[in-house]
Amino acid sequence: MGAVAPSGRGRGRPSGHEAVLSTEDLLDAALDAFAERGYDGTSVREVARRLGVSHNLIPQRVGPKEQLWFAAVDHGFEALSADLAATAEAGADLDDVEQLRALVTAFVAANARRPALLRIINQEAVADGPRLDHLFVRYIDPVRQYGADVLARLEAEGRVRSGSVGLVYFLMTHGAGGPVALPGLAARFGEAVDPADEEAVQRHAEAATAAIFDGLLVPGDN
Repeated sequence: MGAVAPSGRGRGRPSGHEAVLSTEDLLDAALDAFAERGYDGTSVREVARRLGVSHNLIPQRVGPKEQLWFAAVDHGFEALSADLAATAEAGADLDDVEQLRALVTAFVAANARRPALLRIINQEAVADGPRLDHLFVRYIDPVRQYGADVLARLEAEGRVRSGSVGLVYFLMTHGAGGPVALPGLAARFGEAVDPADEEAVQRHAEAATAAIFDGLLVPGDN
C-alpha cells in the first residue's frame, strides 16, 4: 500500500483546491507578496501559505522564486500595458494634449487598481540589477519613449512648460502614485484610495491628472 499524507490523500496528488487554482490567481498572490515584502523578504513557502496550497505546487507549476518573480511581474505589468494600449488606440485621433491627458489618467487609474505594481517599482528602483533591467526595458521605457515624443512636439509648439519625460513620469508614479503605494501615510492625510472602489479610483486618477496638467501646460492651453 502506498504512503498516505496526513491529509488523507496520496502524496503528490493535488487537493481539490490546488487542482482548480488558476495560474492567474497564483501569480496575483505572488505579485502582492513581492510588493509587500520585497524580493528578499518573500518565500515561495509564504506565497503557498497565503493560497492554502502545498509549497511544492508553485515550483511545479511556475518554477523557483526567481522565475516566480518574473512571471508575477509580467502578469501584472502586461495588464497595465494592455490598458494603456487600449486607451492610446481609442484616442488615436485626439490632439496630443488630450491623448496625453487620457493616457496619464489611464496610467494612474490602472496603478490605483493594482498598487502592487508601483510598490515593486519602488523596491527595485533603489539600485541597479536584473530585476530593474527587466522592469525598465519591458514596461517603463516604452512609456518613457512615447512620452518623450509627445512632450517634444508640445514643447516645440510652446504648449508645455517642460519637455522632461522624467519629470512627468515621477509625477505620475511618486506624486499621483503616493496615496496608492503608501496607503498608511495616505490614510493619515485622509487621501487613501480603495483599489476595489472603481469610482474612487477614477476620481483620484482624474484629480491627479488635472494637478499634473495644471502645472505642465502653459496658461491658456487646456
